[in-house]
Amino acid sequence: MKTFFSVLILSALVLSSCNFKSSDYKALQEQNDSLMRAKQQMQDEIDEYFSAMNQIEQNIEKIKETQGILQTQPESGELTEDTRTKINEDLLYLNEMLLTNKDELARLKTKLKKSSIKSEELERSIARLTKALEEQSSKVAILQAELAAKDSLIADLGTTVSNMGKDIEGLKSDNETKQSKLNEQEETIHTAWYVFGTRKELKDQKIITSDGIFSPKRILQSDFNKNYFVRIDARKTKSIPLYSTRAKILTSHPKSSYTLEKENDNFVLLITDTNGFWSVSKYLVIEVE
Repeated sequence: MKTFFSVLILSALVLSSCNFKSSDYKALQEQNDSLMRAKQQMQDEIDEYFSAMNQIEQNIEKIKETQGILQTQPESGELTEDTRTKINEDLLYLNEMLLTNKDELARLKTKLKKSSIKSEELERSIARLTKALEEQSSKVAILQAELAAKDSLIADLGTTVSNMGKDIEGLKSDNETKQSKLNEQEETIHTAWYVFGTRKELKDQKIITSDGIFSPKRILQSDFNKNYFVRIDARKTKSIPLYSTRAKILTSHPKSSYTLEKENDNFVLLITDTNGFWSVSKYLVIEVE
């Protein structure tokens, strides 16, 4: 019998316990589920903060790396078109990345203020990243100013070089003109003319003339045919073949400045002193048979 009552009491306790669970368990379960969801939501939000900040830190490293590349560009000399284009593209990339990350930090700040999460560590991390981005923005601005100054300096140097090139070209042209005139003057100074021929040939060309049988010959008086003469450079002409067994110099030339020599029975005029020979006259007239 005692056993029977014990069973009844145990049954009553079990039934009482079952009645409690049926009325309160559902509420407790819902509360627990709500807390779990809130916890997960908070964890997701924190994960989002740290994920965004990690990405910003990686972007800052990329910004530093790109700045380092740009700062290694040569400080002198003209940049090629390809290099200039690459620099402009890199600067545009830096500015866009800085702006994107600033906007992302501003979004995180606003979200953190509205959030139920209060974390000094998050606030310090966002403040640190904000300061780092500001520093990089200042460096990029300085780099842009330096590159702009370099471009301006290169442009000024290019203009100066161009002007100097024009001046040099002008001086070169002037020198060439002066040299040409000097050469012409030099050539004129040292130009001489000679002619040899029989008496009849020389008379026909009015190189020698006489008024009568007993009148002396007159040489190069007027209207003589200058085209009949051979033009020479007096400095370079040392001998003149005459192709004749008889030769007589009719114009005035110092006798000490030349000789008449025979080669193969024909006379050759040898000029031994060019300056002395042409000092009296630049024209040489020789009568041959």
